[in-house]
Amino acid sequence: MIFLAGVPALSPAAHDVSILDLVELELGYTTLSEQYYRQVKPQVLLDGARTGIVAYLRGRGVAAPQVAFMHARPDGRGAVPAIEQQVGKAIERYGSRVDVRQLVYNTIRGEAAALRDPYTVFFTKAQMDGFRTALDGASFGGIGIVLARDDAAGAWRVDQVFEGSPAARAGLEPGDRIAAVDGEPAGGLSSEELRAQLRGKIGTVVHLSVTRGGSPLPQPLALVRASITPPEVTARMLSGNVGYVALRIFGERAGEDVRAAAERLEARGAKALVFDLRNDGGGYESAAVKVAGDFIASGPLVAVAENHGKRRVTMAGGGALPPRPLAVLVNHDSASGSELVAAALQDRGLGKLVGTRTFGKGLVQTIVPLPDGAALKVTTARYFTPNGRDIDGIGVIPDDVVDEPADAELGVPGRDPQLDRALTLLSAEE
Repeated sequence: MIFLAGVPALSPAAHDVSILDLVELELGYTTLSEQYYRQVKPQVLLDGARTGIVAYLRGRGVAAPQVAFMHARPDGRGAVPAIEQQVGKAIERYGSRVDVRQLVYNTIRGEAAALRDPYTVFFTKAQMDGFRTALDGASFGGIGIVLARDDAAGAWRVDQVFEGSPAARAGLEPGDRIAAVDGEPAGGLSSEELRAQLRGKIGTVVHLSVTRGGSPLPQPLALVRASITPPEVTARMLSGNVGYVALRIFGERAGEDVRAAAERLEARGAKALVFDLRNDGGGYESAAVKVAGDFIASGPLVAVAENHGKRRVTMAGGGALPPRPLAVLVNHDSASGSELVAAALQDRGLGKLVGTRTFGKGLVQTIVPLPDGAALKVTTARYFTPNGRDIDGIGVIPDDVVDEPADAELGVPGRDPQLDRALTLLSAEE
């Protein structure tokens, strides 16, 4: 049995606190206080930890949890023991109602939430596995859809349904809005949280409450998860010897895969290229840098300001693709890595941006694993374009602004006004 400072031994009926639990509590606090890109006051994290403990206990049926307020010293000393003490007291007071690991998780989750940063979040092991799978492009248990955020409606919209997928078999359609997943409202979930809810073990069932045309469907749809492997990069030739490359996500091989796709199109006679980054919400920073380096032969690609204002500049390493007329498609759901690449190309005058203002996420996240497989995704830096632009909360404004109609079929000439405009611009450069 582990003893916490100032806390008597737990009763035999209560769960024990393990060394692993204590390590994770300490790592959670120190990671957020030391690696977050802005200075964090210890009191903010202490208050967040208490909020997390109280929320967990209320969820376990404790109407008025007794959790003392904690007070931080200016230098933060004693903060971790204070958190450990309140966790220990909660276990002692509420005994069998408490699952120690879940209490620890909620404590760390409360600290992360106290930063009020939607990109700094706590992941359980299952959620972390799902997040990595999504970035790395491996097969996963899912339903086969691409979602986009509808900010005006405060909802998640189905943008694409994979052919032959569980979603297609259940009758989901582009334009449908996901109201709830297994009874939990979906509107307030982050993309990572919603992705974790939709994915799971192959053969398991997820229930979706769906709104179509402004009206809810009569019954939730029951979808049986299946193996899904969405391609990261798709490429094809369009008329006029124009190559089209679309990047879904910045997984680890994005740089290599984009280059290979462009080279295949060039071998087939492509004299110009459309690079589609619409609905690409980012991924690994290193992958975005490699993609930028596919097109930029020399000079700066991005500048990153890390904790305490330290700044590092990443330079192109040479070996970019041969220059060719280039149009880059972006929209409101182009975020993070997509914006890094689009802004770098715009700054260097190497491609015309077409579409709508991008999302505006100029922050870098780092995954910090915890010993049991859970993790914290923490905002650790802010990035700037080669010309020093800060696009966080602002986005990247295209050179040629073209709206995306609700009935547009992305990637289909004649049904995609943004693509049509890009093709017009490229034809004028011949």
